[in-house]
Amino acid sequence: MKSYYCKKIDTWIEIDGNITKPVWDSIDEVLLYDTVTGDMPKQGTTAKMAWNEEFLYVLFSCEDNFINSTLTCFNDKLYEEEAVEIFIDDNRDLKTYIEIVVNPLNALMHYCVHDNLKGRFFGFARVDKEILTAVKANKTEGKWHVEMAIPFTEFITAPNVPPEPGDKWRMNLYRIDRPENGEDEYSAWSPTGKINFHIPERFGELVFCD
Repeated sequence: MKSYYCKKIDTWIEIDGNITKPVWDSIDEVLLYDTVTGDMPKQGTTAKMAWNEEFLYVLFSCEDNFINSTLTCFNDKLYEEEAVEIFIDDNRDLKTYIEIVVNPLNALMHYCVHDNLKGRFFGFARVDKEILTAVKANKTEGKWHVEMAIPFTEFITAPNVPPEPGDKWRMNLYRIDRPENGEDEYSAWSPTGKINFHIPERFGELVFCD
């Protein structure tokens, strides 16, 4: 099982999509891989995570020569276009987890998912928009970046809220890329072996560190 050791920071991160903030320089970066084969995708994606007493912070950076999104509303079906996603299972039961999706237009989708681990799952849309997100897209450079601040108040089944150093949650990171020409790419930090992100058995560990 993959593990991401999430560093605790003693500051707050302004969510504006700027990935050059000094605070991000000291945070470990991971790569996303083709979710079926485990190979490197044609258009790469990296991610970083950090936390303080109030928020879990997430940063995605995406190579993209054709930014392909039109949806703009909260809880639109963003997975039908291009997006990055994080799934978080705070109590590690694998059957209930949070799905958070952001697209290049800074639209947010926030679901609570119930999964029977037999191929059937239900998504329940969050009513209140509490997660902070920001996107910066540069079509000339062929990149877009997402910053998120997820309040720990959104997690109600975790053993500790906020977490304590040493706590371990289950999670995975994903990206959907839909190029202008060619096949769609589905990337994951912990590949699932098929074009299906809802395989919680393949989630890695999110380890909260000092």
